Amino acid sequence: MTEFIRPGAVLGIVGGGILAFRLVEVAKQLGCNTVVLAPDEGDIALDAADMALVGAAHDPAALARLAEVATVITYMDENVDAAALATLTTARQLPSGVDILSVTQDRYLEKVFLDDLNMNILPYAQVVTPSDITKAIESVGFPAILKPIQKGVGVGSQLLLRQPADVERAANLLAARPYVLEAWLDHPTEYAVTVAKSDTTIRVMPVVQTVFAAHALQASVVPASGGRAVIEEIARVARVIAEHLDYTGVFGIEFFMTASLTLYVKRVFPGPQLNGHVLLPTTGTSTYEMHLRALLGWPLPNVTLVRPGVLLPLRADDRAAALTQLQIKPDWQFQFYPANAPLIGQVTIFGAAASVRQALAATDHFHLEMTETLN
Repeated sequence: MTEFIRPGAVLGIVGGGILAFRLVEVAKQLGCNTVVLAPDEGDIALDAADMALVGAAHDPAALARLAEVATVITYMDENVDAAALATLTTARQLPSGVDILSVTQDRYLEKVFLDDLNMNILPYAQVVTPSDITKAIESVGFPAILKPIQKGVGVGSQLLLRQPADVERAANLLAARPYVLEAWLDHPTEYAVTVAKSDTTIRVMPVVQTVFAAHALQASVVPASGGRAVIEEIARVARVIAEHLDYTGVFGIEFFMTASLTLYVKRVFPGPQLNGHVLLPTTGTSTYEMHLRALLGWPLPNVTLVRPGVLLPLRADDRAAALTQLQIKPDWQFQFYPANAPLIGQVTIFGAAASVRQALAATDHFHLEMTETLN
């Protein structure tokens, strides 16, 4: 059972960026002191923390420094050295454990984990040598995408294969590392769901419909389209996965859905994610608070949707348009991040997706390009 930890504890966070920055903000609201370990001394999370440690998530010496001062530790960088972290911490310090990392750090092991649970996933195959690609294509088919087994390597190391001629280009990638070949869907509907787990308590938060462009999140929408059956199936899958993960805290699951309403589990990730930011303004509860409550042994509330809305992450080229809308849209909820952040901020527009789309189109800058399915 997760031990109850009082306010005043020191929360250690592995990893920086927007996610760690937001976690620091919420930790302070709950009465925790914070220490952040991030690789870049200019990281915004380091600036916000009570104590800053500069170092890599895979550096045992840096993790040891964090363990010396933190009451409880969480990782916002899934590329953390799991073995070192487990060795350097006590069970009380690391209530999440590291078992989830064996699933989320390795694409092949993630597929095996989901396969073992009878989850519906896209066809895949492990690829180590150039000859493996031809064999894998025979079972997976075209189009397919070649991804490094190790996550976090970067989208530049991925390759989309649409025809036999693409297989020859793929052979060069295998000189660097092993890969997974996975079937590719063109323009699927995408979803994400955040789950909070503490001992036997599992809370599935409202399903979010996500919109991506060039692998970057463009919008998070609630409620998600797709109909009751789809949403209920996502919640069912989330509970099954939660029951089979030895983990405390918040984690997320992403999904693909085809035009024929076939649902596939896309991936699992630990900790709060950017797509869940829409839940605070639309439910009143943040994924970061749920994560901390689980880690601290505090009870987890049920989270329900209060009002519909769309959240857009704001990037550098959105600055001028965002500042214009800030002055003329009193009902749009803006949040801006400190300088040097990967994003400049975010904006939430309340209302149904169709009305939000019209409002965004009228700005001549922002757009909501999403696949809508029947509710």
